[in-house]
Amino acid sequence: MARSSFERVARCTPVLAAAALMLSGTSAADSEPVPNLSGLWQFGTCSAAGFDLSCMVLEEDDPRLTQRARAYRDAIDEAAQPKYDCAPISIPHLWTDPYAYRIEQLDDRVLIHYGKDDVVRTVWLEGHGHEEPAVNEFFYFGHSTGRYEDGALIVTTDRFTFDPQGLNADFRLPSSTQKRVTERFYRDGENLVLEVTTIDTFFLKEPWSFRVTSRPYDDEWDPSWQCDLDAARHALRLLPPRYPDDPPIERIDYRSER
Repeated sequence: MARSSFERVARCTPVLAAAALMLSGTSAADSEPVPNLSGLWQFGTCSAAGFDLSCMVLEEDDPRLTQRARAYRDAIDEAAQPKYDCAPISIPHLWTDPYAYRIEQLDDRVLIHYGKDDVVRTVWLEGHGHEEPAVNEFFYFGHSTGRYEDGALIVTTDRFTFDPQGLNADFRLPSSTQKRVTERFYRDGENLVLEVTTIDTFFLKEPWSFRVTSRPYDDEWDPSWQCDLDAARHALRLLPPRYPDDPPIERIDYRSER
């Protein structure tokens, strides 16, 4: 098939390609299609059969865990996990919570609103002059940047704080400041597909990936969330102390007026 004159020019040099784009009335940004991801979505499932979260759960004996991860898992007291104080779960484990979420696409950023823990993530789109974090800045949910590529939104998140439940809150699997999560969102007909890959050289021997599909969420959605501190701590009454010689745990009541 004969190539168009634009294609032949674009293959010569970057300068000529840019000039050709200007003459044709298009821009590099226009050449990347922006998929329509906005809207309400059900939680992602691993198979079309229905409720299935198995592919996105890192098990406590997974062979990808480093010896450091196993040692931390075995040493940390379950009672010390932040979830018992209503602390939210970070990504990628946050995707295992079976709650709907909303994606909001703006010109320079994308907002992801989760139906649990009142979490809103901001994805800063590249090419808009957003300020980068300082070298000493780290965040519970990390710092997310994104770009549109091949009909998908590609999100890269790093600069996470150390998190004792950063890979799995149920099995005491932590994540470190070396955690980097890459998410790829794209449409498959009416559905939304999410592919997630996580690396963490402290706690994972190799990348950990999963793929889930979300259907449109048609029910009423209430994004407000309030954790019941007493309910969150109720299970602790059934846990025997791992270190009985330590002083009793005196937990802060975060509902107290300051």
